[in-house]
Amino acid sequence: MENLEEINIWWEGSFTIDEILNDAIDSSKFDNTADKIGIYQIYGTHPLYGRDKLLYIGRTHDKNGFKSRLKNRWVVENGQDSNNVKIYLGTIFSYNENIKNKETNFIEKAEVLLINALKPAFNSSNIQSVDIKLMEQKYIVYNHNNYRDLYPILSSEYFWQDTNLNFIIADKLAKEFKTKIIKKAEDDYYMFALPNNDNIFIGIDYGCWNKTKQPLQLAIEKNSLDDIQLQNIKKEFELLEYEDEYNQCYYISLIKNLRQENSINIIKDTILKIRNILKGVK
Repeated sequence: MENLEEINIWWEGSFTIDEILNDAIDSSKFDNTADKIGIYQIYGTHPLYGRDKLLYIGRTHDKNGFKSRLKNRWVVENGQDSNNVKIYLGTIFSYNENIKNKETNFIEKAEVLLINALKPAFNSSNIQSVDIKLMEQKYIVYNHNNYRDLYPILSSEYFWQDTNLNFIIADKLAKEFKTKIIKKAEDDYYMFALPNNDNIFIGIDYGCWNKTKQPLQLAIEKNSLDDIQLQNIKKEFELLEYEDEYNQCYYISLIKNLRQENSINIIKDTILKIRNILKGVK
C-alpha cells in the first residue's frame, strides 16, 4: 500500500429518494445529509439479477449536493419496483489532513474506480471509458461504515492493471484473427465475431463478467447449436448459460489467469478446439 494516495469514504444509509429530495435525513443520526457532495449507490430490482441489487454508482459536485443530483434520476424513477429503491450516500474524509481542496478530485477518482470494479447494471456505458491519465495514477479507496456491496479496500494500481489486460488481450486476439472489435451502442460488450462463424464471439460481456468474475469469454449463440454439438462441447468445457434482452448464449471461460505465460496461444488453442468440436473434427 506504500506510496498510494488514500481516499476514505464514509457511507451511510439506506435512505429513500423522498428523504434525500426533501432534506429529511436526520442530521442528529447521520453525517451525510442531502446537501453534501460525494458518491452515491442505488440499489433496487433488476430484471435479471433480482431484488436489492446494486444498480448504479454516481457522484455529485453540485453545490446543492445529493438532492440536486438525484432529482429525476432515471434509475430511481423508471426502474422496476421503484418504490423500494435504497440509496446510500458516501462523503470524503481524511484522518490526517484537511482535504477540502482535493475533495472533488477524490470523488471523481473513487467513482470511476468503483464503477469499473463493481460494474453496476446501469453503469455499463461508463466502463472502458476511463482517461488513461487517471488509470496511471496510484491511489487506494477505503470504504467505511455502511458501504453495502462495495469492496472495503480497492487499489487502483492493482485493479487497472488486471482490467486493462482483458481489453489488451481482446484487442490482440482480434488482430490475430484479422477482424475488428464490435460494441453495441449501449456498450454492454467488447468483443469480436469469429471469422466465418458469426454465431461465436470472443471478448467481454459485462453482464456475464458481473456474474462470473471471469471476463474473457467465448460466447456461442444457443440457437446455432444442435443437440450433438452441445453435448460434445459439454464433454470438454464448463458452460455458463447467460441471457439478456439482446442475446441468449452459452459462455466458456477462455483462461483463468490472464498473466499466464503464452496466454494468447493458450486462448487461440482453446478457440481452435471449440471450432473443431463444432465441425465434428476429432
